[in-house]
Amino acid sequence: MAAELKTAGPARGAGVPWATLLVAIPAIALAAWPRAVDVLAYDRLQVLDGQWWRMLTGHWVHFSVSHLLWNLAVLVPAGAWVERLSPRRTRVLFVVAPAVIGGSLLAADPTLLRYAGLSGIAAAVLALLAFTQLSAGHADRWFWRTVLGLLAVKIAAELWLGRPALAHFADSSIRPVPLAHLAGVACAAAVHFTRQLLRRWRARG
Repeated sequence: MAAELKTAGPARGAGVPWATLLVAIPAIALAAWPRAVDVLAYDRLQVLDGQWWRMLTGHWVHFSVSHLLWNLAVLVPAGAWVERLSPRRTRVLFVVAPAVIGGSLLAADPTLLRYAGLSGIAAAVLALLAFTQLSAGHADRWFWRTVLGLLAVKIAAELWLGRPALAHFADSSIRPVPLAHLAGVACAAAVHFTRQLLRRWRARG
């Protein structure tokens, strides 16, 4: 017996996922610049010294090729998919998430001196895709609940083990930053459910 899994259909006007490409392409390009991490990564001391833009640019540089490829493996397909389903929300998330994640690291983790990578934004996009599909109310909701559950397990495992679940680094002192992933998921939830609440409020009005 086979069951068809139905997902939310593309939104009106959905086409090329240009916002996802605008996020992914600079990260690929910066991988070719040897000084990218030194110049652009989140560096707490440099941020506090006035280089506030590092809270944003740090997302687009990576500590290794493995680090970059694993992040793109999640961000590109999930981003392209959810951008077709809900382009406005996805683009809002891409604008808001880097600042929210960077600000969360600065405010909530004073021991974190350096951070780099798209993993927080990738977690946010994957969570937004799951929230969007769950809201569609199709029979495959179990699958998207499982996606959110696995994302939570990955974050918990990295918090518990203190090492990356997937990416590999030449420098053994580099550790995962679950706070970035939690901030990304929280940002996705805020973007998704705020819009849902606004729609309901307008419908009642």
